[in-house]
Amino acid sequence: MKLGSHCVHHDGRDIPVLVERKRVKNFNLHVRADASVFCSVPNAASSKQIDDFLARHASWIVQHVERAEQSARTQPRHDEPTCDGLIPLWGELVDAAEAIPNAATLQQLYRLELEKALPRIVGRIEATMGIHAERWSLRTMKSRWGSCTPARKTIRINTQLAAYQPLCLEMVVTHELVHLMEPSHNARFHALLDTYCPSNREASRILRKSPLEAANMTRGAELNCCSAPR
Repeated sequence: MKLGSHCVHHDGRDIPVLVERKRVKNFNLHVRADASVFCSVPNAASSKQIDDFLARHASWIVQHVERAEQSARTQPRHDEPTCDGLIPLWGELVDAAEAIPNAATLQQLYRLELEKALPRIVGRIEATMGIHAERWSLRTMKSRWGSCTPARKTIRINTQLAAYQPLCLEMVVTHELVHLMEPSHNARFHALLDTYCPSNREASRILRKSPLEAANMTRGAELNCCSAPR
């Protein structure tokens, strides 16, 4: 069994594909529940044949990756304050009138908070991991907490993370930096993520909840990958 990594470029996305050479006659594609892409190919297949096959199926791959991402993660829901005029911010419920500046929206508040928090968190985690992204950017995304283009070393972070506990932002930053070391979601990737963010499973559990639910969770236990950004 021989493993290799290829990349699919489609619709502005770069998706890593783990390729396994096997004693099979046909090319087979599979998108796993964690949105990682696996392709088995005949032992004699050339690199060009593999790239051509993946290019022909790029649209299918992106469609099924996005479907898996959608299923794996609960969508952030925080477009409006609670009935008591409270909004989720860094895992706590705060007064909307005090937290949101005049003429600003909740989404603008989250972006401003991330602009302040991200540089310090990124600097510390990059120093710990010994790896550096060329460019970080903030986006309001519907289906992903972060995304990475390993070839360009660029990372995008969802501004909605400002609604959740700081641990969640740190986990996503670490997750995307690990992709610069290991593009696919294989065993090596998860081992690295466990090393650099031991509480990644706790953060993922929190992100499967709505921001309001997460803010009401019992907090107090110290988590290994968390430091308040504010």
